[in-house]
Amino acid sequence: MMPVPYLVDGDPDQMVETMKRIPKMKLENLVQGHGEVILRGEISSAVRANIRYIHQLRKHVRQAGRRKDYEAYLERVDVESCGKGRILMGGLAEELHRRNLQAMFAHFYPERIREAG
Repeated sequence: MMPVPYLVDGDPDQMVETMKRIPKMKLENLVQGHGEVILRGEISSAVRANIRYIHQLRKHVRQAGRRKDYEAYLERVDVESCGKGRILMGGLAEELHRRNLQAMFAHFYPERIREAG
């Protein structure tokens, strides 16, 4: 788990299902990759926040998929509009977010990527 889920080369549905299992593990704490340690009482809310982020990404990707110029739409979707802070991970959150948007679009609309390329 990371402060901003990294979806590149992964399946967003599988990521959500995996995250849903974390609170059931009854962990004392969770050491994130590139983030702060999450204490027992904060794990469920951190997982929910990451799942909400993925759902918001998907919502924006679906909106983009309905547009001719999907790239322009995705360019306007910032990390804050998906529920995460720009300064997370030493300022890398926005870059990871951009990659997530592109990867999720390619996952759900591979034919659109081939058309553009």
